Amino acid sequence: MTSPDLIPLADAESIRRLDRLTCEHQHISSLALMERAASRCTERLLAHYPDNRHWTIVAGAGNNGGDGLAIARQLQLRGHHITAYHPQHRPTSPDHTANAARLKRLIPTHDLAAYTPPTRGIQIDALYGVGLNRPLAAADADLIRAMNRAPVPTVAIDLPSGLRADSDSPAPIIRAVRTLCLGCPKAALLWQENEEYVGTLELVSIDLDRDALADTPAAARWLTAAWLRDQYRPRRRFAHKGDAGRLLIVAASRGMTGAAIMAAQAALRGGCGLLTAHLPATCCSAYHAAVPESMTDADAHPDHNTRLDHDIPADALLVGCGLGTHPDSAALIADLNTRYHDRAILWDADALNLIARDSALQQLPPRSILTPHPGEFARLYGKALTHDRERIPAAQALAARMGAVIVLKGKYSIISAPNGDTLINPTGNAGLAKGGSGDVLAGIIAALLAQGYSPFTATAIGSYLHGLAADIALTHSHLTSLAASDLIAAIPAALQNTFPAPPIS
Repeated sequence: MTSPDLIPLADAESIRRLDRLTCEHQHISSLALMERAASRCTERLLAHYPDNRHWTIVAGAGNNGGDGLAIARQLQLRGHHITAYHPQHRPTSPDHTANAARLKRLIPTHDLAAYTPPTRGIQIDALYGVGLNRPLAAADADLIRAMNRAPVPTVAIDLPSGLRADSDSPAPIIRAVRTLCLGCPKAALLWQENEEYVGTLELVSIDLDRDALADTPAAARWLTAAWLRDQYRPRRRFAHKGDAGRLLIVAASRGMTGAAIMAAQAALRGGCGLLTAHLPATCCSAYHAAVPESMTDADAHPDHNTRLDHDIPADALLVGCGLGTHPDSAALIADLNTRYHDRAILWDADALNLIARDSALQQLPPRSILTPHPGEFARLYGKALTHDRERIPAAQALAARMGAVIVLKGKYSIISAPNGDTLINPTGNAGLAKGGSGDVLAGIIAALLAQGYSPFTATAIGSYLHGLAADIALTHSHLTSLAASDLIAAIPAALQNTFPAPPIS
């Protein structure tokens, strides 16, 4: 899986290689690339803090410090008030030295040893970047502690200083409210263990060489809208409902009709043409009232699903939302495995729990998707994960073992195919930590399966749209108030944002 639009999860060596190849292929100096990176950061800082006029820049001796000094100069030239600290009595990188000289032509700068915590404005952390791989010197550790005591917000450039890119980091570490990560994501920025240091993560493009990006080996790649747009197939003007795919949802049990309703509503918003839900008889009336666009097939049992009495035409299936874990439902999963072995099937929620319990159910159809949250993942994988660094290799291992695409849900959901191709979904927010969010995700992905997308592509598009719908919903909601119904209502806006539709003519 190579594409310049899928950004590699990069380590320090990869970053150095990408910088070098970018300079070679674009015929620019490393100083010019630094200026570009600083300019992109300056743009983001002004966008996030339009009313701020006072900036304190704390720059280290390396190229991360050079970025910070270039940002300081760019802000000063825009009429802002700048206080800049950087090493003045020890060696610095050539590009740092060049930017220090440029800044000193405009304003006086201060030695790091003279650092005083600012009392107003924004503090910019540019002490250390991706290259940190050793314990901090005592003076730098004391400096970070002093910076953390400043009563102003701190924005980190690339990484919060003290944080290592892909390994555990001993304290102290800068506690940033926002991190402007340059070029490629770094693994440690995605771990919940580092939440208090990273703050809001923003990936800032610096136009790294596209061929070099595509050729960079990586355990996983950052999903982008640009890549998704290449995968998207617009609906034909003369399309009919059969062209848009037939989806069968097997879901619900007494007291859990809502899960089927939310999945169905999301599937319809996701574009499937024909929708049928197989439900326990007691669930059908409420389902009909909430999803009039859908057909239903009532199970013989009033309270839980037991069997299909006949084949229901379907291009794809969604199985599990609110299904329950009755043994009859386990038998139904075995039947669906056989009856629809040549179809794409998404297994979610209680279907995952039933599959985890019975190894005989784990011989899944070849176009299967599993969408576990961490608890369901632990039951399938065989143990709970103890650190977020384990998420990518564990998802890859389970995908290979199950022969299925795995979506390990979380702040940065991991999407892994059996062949090892792995994506990191950047969209979404903590408002998704609420019942029903997973049913909406399952419905969107299943709708894309029914429309003929491959399991991996359907999962990538669906995960991105699901998270983006949550982000869009926050424009008129609150993080704690976000509900699954808000996500469903925002799916059209997420689609339009990602795949802008041309005007109807």
